[in-house]
Amino acid sequence: MKDALAALFGAAFTVAACYALGSVAAARLRLPLRRQEKFPLAFLLGAACLHLAIFAILALKIAYTPVLIAALAIPIVWAAWTGDWRLPPGKGAPSRSLFDWAVLLLFGGIALWYTVLYLSNAWAPEFSPDGSGYHLGLVARYLRAHGFERVETNFYSSLSEGVEMLFLPAFAIGKHSAAALVHFAFLIALALAMLAYGKRIEKPWAGAAGALLVYLTPVVGIDGTSAYNDVAAAGIAFGVFYLLELWELQQEPRILIAIGLLAGYSYAAKYTAAVIAIYALGLVAWKARRLKPVIAVAACAALMALPWVIKNWIYFQNPIAPFANGIFRNPYITPDFERGWTSYLANYGLKTRWELIPEVMWRGSITAGILGVALFALPLGFLALRWRPGRRLLIPGALFLAAYFGNVGTRFLIPSLPFLTLALALALEPLLPVLVLLVAFHAWLSWPPQVRRHSPDAWTLQHAQFRAALRRVSQDQFLSRFWEYHQAHMIEKYVPEGGRVLAFGNLPDAYTSREIIVSFQGALNTRLADMMNIGWAESFQPTRVLVFSFPERGLRRVRILQTARVSNVEEQWSVHEVRFAHAKQELPRRGEWRLRAFPNPWDVQMAFDNSEATRWRSYENARPGMYIDVDFGREEIVDQVRLETSQDDPDVRLRLEAMDEHGNWTTLADHAKVEPMKYDGSLRLAATHELHLRGVDYVFVRDSDWGASEYSGLPQSWGLKRIAHDWGATLYRIAPEGSIEESKR
Repeated sequence: MKDALAALFGAAFTVAACYALGSVAAARLRLPLRRQEKFPLAFLLGAACLHLAIFAILALKIAYTPVLIAALAIPIVWAAWTGDWRLPPGKGAPSRSLFDWAVLLLFGGIALWYTVLYLSNAWAPEFSPDGSGYHLGLVARYLRAHGFERVETNFYSSLSEGVEMLFLPAFAIGKHSAAALVHFAFLIALALAMLAYGKRIEKPWAGAAGALLVYLTPVVGIDGTSAYNDVAAAGIAFGVFYLLELWELQQEPRILIAIGLLAGYSYAAKYTAAVIAIYALGLVAWKARRLKPVIAVAACAALMALPWVIKNWIYFQNPIAPFANGIFRNPYITPDFERGWTSYLANYGLKTRWELIPEVMWRGSITAGILGVALFALPLGFLALRWRPGRRLLIPGALFLAAYFGNVGTRFLIPSLPFLTLALALALEPLLPVLVLLVAFHAWLSWPPQVRRHSPDAWTLQHAQFRAALRRVSQDQFLSRFWEYHQAHMIEKYVPEGGRVLAFGNLPDAYTSREIIVSFQGALNTRLADMMNIGWAESFQPTRVLVFSFPERGLRRVRILQTARVSNVEEQWSVHEVRFAHAKQELPRRGEWRLRAFPNPWDVQMAFDNSEATRWRSYENARPGMYIDVDFGREEIVDQVRLETSQDDPDVRLRLEAMDEHGNWTTLADHAKVEPMKYDGSLRLAATHELHLRGVDYVFVRDSDWGASEYSGLPQSWGLKRIAHDWGATLYRIAPEGSIEESKR
């Protein structure tokens, strides 16, 4: 029970601080908020401001629990002292017909029933895939470091983390489920804001129905009760839209400050949510027809967004990491990874876009989560184009739909839903019984047992979790049904503090303090995984030598130039070793040699380290102009250059060039003789030795991982010692004392 109360207190304290800070800001800006509007809009505005304060605390490396508690307490005390926390007086209750009362009771009952379901799940121990992974894994890491640090082994740390900044103080107080409860507060705020908007435009039933259609949607329910950020992004975006409507009605310049702050916070919360900032700037420019209001919005938005841009510039040499790595080249995220990752996100392996319809509506096995078949009615929202509110809602809805196709997971539709469901509700409000039946049908189909019946593979809530929420069932007992939790616990138990583990798939980082280096989550990770793959995958191994022979001559600077235009986007150029020789004697490598490469200059040393278990790779599709360049620092007599390579770049064509005394490149040889190569040593031992040299002494392999049998069959051939095996995975420790002789036994 103590843990349950800590989680609830951590979340409530954070939410109260957001509301208090937003109330103070709203009072100072004299925002014309009605009673029903104040909590959701003040909460969202305060969340934006509080996130910036937490960012500063992390940047200053003072993220200690007392400091975080003070950051939450100060705005609460401030709002209480000034009285800004109070809600404005409301109007008297309108007269209602018997039918209105029946609809009100139905809608209220549905909302209450689902709120109990959602609260129990948000309060239970957190174990959503990304929530227990990078969302809270990074939060826990920042807390251990008491501030930001470069996390080069996890590209997710380069994404903006505006919502995670609010998870951080809640997590410090109440751990994992406190963060999920904070996200649930965003869901409540979104629903209340939609309800208030309906009253603002004098369409209360449309507001109530639109809010419920979002609130009840299965993917919204599971996302909004997990430590994710999609529902938060939707709430922030709708807050920007709402404030724009108020500004247009009031024409009060101070509202533009709040609009700008929330618009910038949309970028801080989630890159794709930044489309609402574009909408805000466009609408203000169109309506004001002056530059000053646009500048005001842009400046306030920059206050929220620029810290994340600057952080990425400092830590990743790329202001918009993890994207545009071909423009902002850096050693942390490769263009090849970006290409493959964004390509996958655009289709999730589906053959056509038409397959998305059944996936996101009722199947959810690939795109994770469903909207529910009741939302097939969404296209009827276009009928709302007859009215100004309908037109205004559909524009941001369309913008978010356009952004959705960059990542077609079902949850990435969430930011568009408030606008689309309100438009649908507006269109159907003249037929109120039909609208009521649609909401009731959606509520029935979205209840977890119904979802599991028709969408058994979808990511969705299972049932209410009262015992787990109140910790009548311990966290370990509750999480024991998840095999990933056991695997994380295995690492926590057997890997010493400070140990680094190479893994080939995602793990719940939030439940271990050890650094898990997932094979695809960074350039370093990819290099380490590549070394291990070289140990067993023949296509990766150095099996041929490209020999450039020419009459001996004195050379100071030589480069190997790639000249082919390779059509296969998967094919890169790679080199295990470059060796220079004269009279069949290899030139000894010296510290004076200056090595360059394009692209990927950071790994060029791997082609000159005398280790066939490592290789330099372009990490981009091979194309003309790529090179490896060696400046000897003095003239050397050379008559042969040998490149040890694998067979996974068959279309690459190379030319050997030398720089003359005038600084011009001249051709030494434009054709290489191919000779077979057999490495006499153990590539497996060489691979694990390279990992050990880089401070990675543990390897975690699931039974389903690519090449798993190669490790389990004869681990001593790798210099690996099996530490533990359970729940479909094996943890190995690299034993430097392993030898080639042992590997043969």
